Amino acid sequence: MRILDRYVGQSVQLAVLGVLGVVMMLFILINYVTEFEKIGRADYTTLKAFTYVLLWLPKLVYQFFPMAALLGTMLGLGLLAGHSELVVIRAAGVSKLRIALAAIKSLLALILIAFFIGEVVAPPAEQYAEQMKLQALGSRISFNTTFGLWLRDGRTVINVRTVEPDGRLAGITLYEFDDQRRLVRRIEARSAVRQGEGWQLQQVTVSDLRADRVTSEHRETLPWRTRLDRELVGTISYHPDSLSLWNQYAYIRYLKRNGLDARLYELAMWNKIVMPLTILAMVLLAVPFVFVSVRHGGIGRQVLFGFLIGIVFYILDRLMGQVGLVYDMPAWLAASTPTLVILIASAWLYRRLN
Repeated sequence: MRILDRYVGQSVQLAVLGVLGVVMMLFILINYVTEFEKIGRADYTTLKAFTYVLLWLPKLVYQFFPMAALLGTMLGLGLLAGHSELVVIRAAGVSKLRIALAAIKSLLALILIAFFIGEVVAPPAEQYAEQMKLQALGSRISFNTTFGLWLRDGRTVINVRTVEPDGRLAGITLYEFDDQRRLVRRIEARSAVRQGEGWQLQQVTVSDLRADRVTSEHRETLPWRTRLDRELVGTISYHPDSLSLWNQYAYIRYLKRNGLDARLYELAMWNKIVMPLTILAMVLLAVPFVFVSVRHGGIGRQVLFGFLIGIVFYILDRLMGQVGLVYDMPAWLAASTPTLVILIASAWLYRRLN
């Protein structure tokens, strides 16, 4: 049985890697073409554009791996079926579920590699790619809002307009409130640099708001003690999906400590936690479709089925995420529902085929 598992597993592994290779080549081509209009601006050269596209590959590999597992399993087992090898395996008394388990075993190592790429390699690669592109184009990091970044640290509300490529903050405004939520002090600073465990504000204007008067003074520098550290600034600057699990967890704790909404980051974190189970569910679903295709069509039908299933899963996953945010569903439930649907569909298909 080990020989059979290894034989089936090698076929599935090669097919999954082949699908990943083809799709990544297409992504490189498409993304590189989209960068053409920016090449030549400032210091953004052809080489930097190509490097930028390559640095995005780890994230794309991680995101596309569930669909690659589905298509690769269908193609790998489909090739065996095309040579009547699956018929021989079934005639030897091997069940469809046993074949599915052989495919899953063969993909465990690839799943671990994909998880390592997604959690260790992809986040810093993507962040470096964005920083390199911004520096080459002479831009600064923005927070995708008209008014910059807003967050709360205790009784202080913080507004940061931009983050420079070297990590400095620019355009900082601090609003300090008392226990009765009355504004008591407003601090404006042109920039802030990291200093020890805190920050140093530069070119500062401090306005004290009293019941009877308002006083202002200018200072060259002012120490700023806050939990907003450099790593957290980098975390805030990127989309939740672009962060590693531990950075997502750390930022969720920060948001909750300050009474802020952390649901978007919780959903992104649970999507990553559920990812290995999603891959296994895709492999389980692929096997019964292969046997259906053996009866009613060839590899083309398998590829079409796999592509349609992947699209439906992607839409359902995004839809459940938005529904979860709107109706305040637990993040783990919103993230795992599409995968549970795939598992239920797989169990129903196995039962129908048997």
